[in-house]
Order: sequence, then structure tokens, then C-alpha cells
Amino acid sequence: MKKVRSSLLAGLSLCAALAIPALSAAPMGCKKAATSQPQQSAPEKPTTELMQRTWDAWSTLDPRKVAPFYAKDEGLVFFDFAPLEHRGFHAYEKGVKQLLAEFSSLKAKVRDDAWIEAHGNHALAAGVVHFDVTFQDGMTESFDARWTVVWEWREGQWLIVHEHVSVPIHDGPPEAEGQQESNQGE
Repeated sequence: MKKVRSSLLAGLSLCAALAIPALSAAPMGCKKAATSQPQQSAPEKPTTELMQRTWDAWSTLDPRKVAPFYAKDEGLVFFDFAPLEHRGFHAYEKGVKQLLAEFSSLKAKVRDDAWIEAHGNHALAAGVVHFDVTFQDGMTESFDARWTVVWEWREGQWLIVHEHVSVPIHDGPPEAEGQQESNQGE
């Protein structure tokens, strides 16, 4: 399993290295917001603290508390657990309300080893977020999810212009996982 994780991390690093320069152009299908002044360069890259504050806002179960962290362009794409895809933050806010209504509480903790890379007015981060969820019926669930986020420096702050949240598919019983690791060395 360690080899698989190393390969995934190497692949993520390669993808990020190739993707960061492309972030300086507007995403396909997105219109860049008109600005009367030239964009000021970001003074520093985003931090894991900003990542955690974003999830602390989600933990309130109120999308209005999360809104300040997101750009509002209609063409932006956000991938979430359910529904799968949202076009623009307003669609995201509306769609996620159905999912959040199933929860009575949500706690999310970004792992300390999150990766953040910034170039100019754009930044990319990837990390694992641990969730503790209590559903309306009292059932609880804990799980880890992957979170990839793209920020753009706008009006003196980092705003999320794309994110992808997903949960890995279970690998199967532990004995099958051990067999997979031994087959990878062949």
C-alpha cells in the first residue's frame, strides 16, 4: 500500500506542477470578472489554517457561513460528495443544503500534512480531511476524505475557485490488501 500511496503522491505532484502555470489563464467556459484596477499580487500563499477555517465554517452546517471563502462566478465547478457536481457557488450552496440537512453535527479536521503550492495570484492545495458526522437519526460515522482546492487572490483575499471532495473506495478486506501489496513488487 505504501508503494501505491507514493505513486499517487508523485502523480499528484506532477499534475500540480503541470496545472499551476495553466491556472493563470481563466478556466475554460469561465468569464473573468471585470476589474477596474489591476490585480494586486498575493502577499503570501494560503495556509493550512485557512483550510481549517473553511472546514470549521462547513461544520456549522450553514452554507452562508462558508460563502465568504468562495468566488461567486457562475461558471466555476465544485465537486462534492453529493450531488456530484455544482456549477457556480449559488448552485453549490443550494445543492449542499440537502446533504447538510441529513446531519445534526459535523466536525472536520484537516491533517497537518496538507500540501499547498502558490504561484502569483493562484494556489493549489491537496490534503486529507477527517470527518466525524452525526446524522439526524443519531447514527454516527467517521471517515477520511480527499480535498483538492484551487484558490485565486481577489480583492485582498484567497477565494476558492474550484474544489474536489471525494472519499476513497474501500479496498476490501485486510487480507486482500496485503495480497495487493505483495503483487505490486512483481
